[in-house]
Amino acid sequence: MERKYTINEVAQMFQITTNKIRFYEKKNILHPQRDMENNYRYFTEDDIIKLQAVLVYRMMNIPIEQVKDMMVHYERENIINHFHSQWKYINDEIHRLQLIQNCLEGMMDTVYDCPALLGDSLPEQLLPFAQNMNNLYQIKNSWKDRWNFDDWATSYDVSVKNNIGRLGIYKNYERILDTVFDQSIKDKAPHSKILEIGVGTGNLAKRYLTSAFEFIGIDQSREMLNVAKQKFPNLRLRIGEFLKIPYPNNYFDIIVSTYAFHHLTDEEKEIAVAEMVRVLRKDGRIVLGDLMFENALKKEELYSTLTQDELSEMEDEYYSNIDMLKDISNRFSMNLSFIKIDRLTYIVCIE
Repeated sequence: MERKYTINEVAQMFQITTNKIRFYEKKNILHPQRDMENNYRYFTEDDIIKLQAVLVYRMMNIPIEQVKDMMVHYERENIINHFHSQWKYINDEIHRLQLIQNCLEGMMDTVYDCPALLGDSLPEQLLPFAQNMNNLYQIKNSWKDRWNFDDWATSYDVSVKNNIGRLGIYKNYERILDTVFDQSIKDKAPHSKILEIGVGTGNLAKRYLTSAFEFIGIDQSREMLNVAKQKFPNLRLRIGEFLKIPYPNNYFDIIVSTYAFHHLTDEEKEIAVAEMVRVLRKDGRIVLGDLMFENALKKEELYSTLTQDELSEMEDEYYSNIDMLKDISNRFSMNLSFIKIDRLTYIVCIE
């Protein structure tokens, strides 16, 4: 006969109050049995397991309504979608707090270094720190997926294979991925940590699965992650993006990305490089395979050879200027080299 537990026994088991258990019952998450004679609540082993799951989810700060949905619709995809949402929320909050912390550090250093500022000029001296924090916050949180990658996920590989578009940007797709892979692991020790930003459907990531490296792929599109996981079950995948990389400082030895960096404006690219450098270890390497121009003059020369339809397709993206990336790299005391693949695609290495 299955054992049944009273509400007090359950509360003692999990070191929580009986009111908390009643709260989950009122939320229609728990459904204890009632004794017809004394009206006492009794909980089964299944109730215990369910409550344990609820407490774990709440410990991760998942909102109660989401927890309820997870308990009612206990399908794999629903659970992982809620986990993705919470992962993104936590990452956003970490980055927001980091901006505040950096702002406070700058303000404190200013006050410590200049005691005379404690007069009427203090707000004027400290205002730039707050303005910079607010500007970074707005940029980091304003990026939008204008290309509908969630909708594109299931057909992306076919699009690449068919080299869709007037510009034929996928003509050398496999060569670009092979070159990024080769350049990224060159001279790197086994078991190095590798991050791919914009992992997509996993076409570059699969090259690292046969190596001894520790690989993680991030993407802002949940559907892209779903497709990649279906294709390559052994891949480690997370929600993430260039502007808010969900990992701590000095975490990776290598960062790679293909066909993703051009979805950032020039202003966003500067922040993205700073983010990549932040999570990169000393002597680390960044390798980007993407659509680029060497400089403004080369861009003008190329534009003069394009048809109006090709120009229209170009204007939908934010192709990088390699000279600009060199300037950004120099600010971090890093060197940039590049390999030209065709008229539009390059491999850039920053280290």
